[in-house]
Amino acid sequence: MELEWAGIPSVAIVHESMAGSARAMAEVSGMRGYEFVTVPYPHIPLAMWSDDEIAEVASELAPQLLARLTEGRVT
Repeated sequence: MELEWAGIPSVAIVHESMAGSARAMAEVSGMRGYEFVTVPYPHIPLAMWSDDEIAEVASELAPQLLARLTEGRVT
């Protein structure tokens, strides 16, 4: 969120088990409705992933990240 405040497009990545906490932090920080991308199960929340699982998560999330970073921006 601090990058967004500085005018730098960014996206937070949060495991779905932590989404409630992330929403609360965004609200307390004055960014109610801040959208982030969630990592779903079966990926465990501790991020103790193999290289293959990291590649899988990156592949799954890349389209969402790109969409969030480019929404409403003219290139």
